[in-house]
Amino acid sequence: MTRRESREAALCLIYEQSFSPEISTDEIIEKAKEIREEKISEFAKQLFNGVCEKKQNIDLRITSSAENWSIDRISRVSLSIIRLAAYEILYAGTEKQIAVNEALELARKYDDEKSVSFINGVLAGIIN
Repeated sequence: MTRRESREAALCLIYEQSFSPEISTDEIIEKAKEIREEKISEFAKQLFNGVCEKKQNIDLRITSSAENWSIDRISRVSLSIIRLAAYEILYAGTEKQIAVNEALELARKYDDEKSVSFINGVLAGIIN
């Protein structure tokens, strides 16, 4: 599994967790293993667990960077992408440009075109 595929898997896990925050990360990973035909990489698990552990801090940064937008107004897909990229930028040591580019590619694939510029703007605010 490539790093991009791992990010996609992590995005799916983060998205799933947004519907069931009371379910443990291990349970979500186990459910995903049952559904997916391929194994979930360690990198994907690290990203997912990291986002879940740091979600409160990440959401504070998102709230301060998304002008006139509350977390509740952001679509689940966009929010999941932003959380993933913010975790990589703030805590995982991923180069900022790589994290942003990967997030925008995920947005182009899983969200609508308008979300790409929104996600880019929020991530720019987090970086600065």
